[in-house]
Amino acid sequence: MYDGMSEKIHITIEDGIEPAVALDHVRSVVKHGRISKYGTLYCYLTLFPDGTMVRTNDYRKSDCFVVCKDKHRV
Repeated sequence: MYDGMSEKIHITIEDGIEPAVALDHVRSVVKHGRISKYGTLYCYLTLFPDGTMVRTNDYRKSDCFVVCKDKHRV
């Protein structure tokens, strides 16, 4: 639950993904909540049907998301 404190979210978009698509995918990950590392982090890696993946990094002061193409997908 949001406690009114100010928070920072960093989003890095790679592989020419449109910003609107990237934000939509990050929003989906955030919407599902902190489900990794005993409920303290957002999902480490989320794959989407369009071949996009969102991964999170474990930083102490802010949430960091990287949105890129799944290069292992054929």
